[in-house]
Amino acid sequence: MSKTFKRTRIALLSGLTLSATLLAPLATAEVSGAVTVTNDYRFRGISQTAGDPALQANIDWSHESGFFVGAWGSNVDFDEPGYNGPDLEVDLYAGYYGELNDNTSYDLTLYRYNYPGDSELDYLEVSAGIDFSGFRAAYWFTNDYGGSDLDLHYTEINYGWEFAENWSLDLHYGYNFGDAIDDGEGFDSYSDYSIGVSTEVSGFGISVAYLDTDIDGNNKVSSDLYKNTGTLLASVSYAF
Repeated sequence: MSKTFKRTRIALLSGLTLSATLLAPLATAEVSGAVTVTNDYRFRGISQTAGDPALQANIDWSHESGFFVGAWGSNVDFDEPGYNGPDLEVDLYAGYYGELNDNTSYDLTLYRYNYPGDSELDYLEVSAGIDFSGFRAAYWFTNDYGGSDLDLHYTEINYGWEFAENWSLDLHYGYNFGDAIDDGEGFDSYSDYSIGVSTEVSGFGISVAYLDTDIDGNNKVSSDLYKNTGTLLASVSYAF
């Protein structure tokens, strides 16, 4: 396996988290979507755009029974010497959302990650999540990460607290593990975490958060390609 391909697999910790704020409207709405601009596309702690801004969009269709399908896309940047990586990520997903009671809901989702320009990186992932009184816990799994035949697991817990009208404190902790990121040379399981605030102004969602990982040593990347050190992440989105 080439160094380029291994680094690309490590960097492709990408996709989207179906949070309570997204899934709750799906129970009643037939079509919804959003457009987002962010200063860096970070997912599970690692930059997908070499530390540069990203334009992202999603569209979802749901049925009142709880079944939903959707698509999400973003620009990416995995280019490095000797490797002209994909410039776009397009994720397709389908799943089921249900409510156990007024305070508890759950979702099961199947994702297909697509990277036009390098289809060998495409793969499937499944997730299961539960939301309860502001908390969200989720587990993600693939046995073919980046087309490598290697497994990758991700667990996360999130908490959102509305401390003032239209203002939320957002906490996140995630843990990444599996053969796909264990290179046998020091890179192994790691955590990512963030703390931020979010609000809505004139129909626009605005969030600012500090995000970091516990990746250290030679695997710490402080700039450009696959950046994984602490950063201030800001985004503006418009939902429709």
